[in-house]
Amino acid sequence: MDLHEAVDPHPRGCVIRFEVVAGSSRLVVPSGFNPWRRALQARLIEEPSEGRANRQLIEELARALGVLKSEVEVLSGQKSARKVLLVKGIAAEQAVSILGTRI
Repeated sequence: MDLHEAVDPHPRGCVIRFEVVAGSSRLVVPSGFNPWRRALQARLIEEPSEGRANRQLIEELARALGVLKSEVEVLSGQKSARKVLLVKGIAAEQAVSILGTRI
């Protein structure tokens, strides 16, 4: 499992690709790695309506990485299960190291 495939460096931090399962029975971020899609997986309790699942993903990713919620934003996939998030102020290597211990 190479999480480097899901995390790319960005001038302001790093970009992380996620594949989200909303409306799950439990909350796990990240919940695994999909090598075919080169994306981390996330299980969210919230349903994908009115941006609730996106907010929950942002909150849980910020908590996992130790950054403020305001430092995490959805770059693409607002209405899709496949999302790309920008995390400001954290290097790609640091994000991979932290998230790798949670899978």
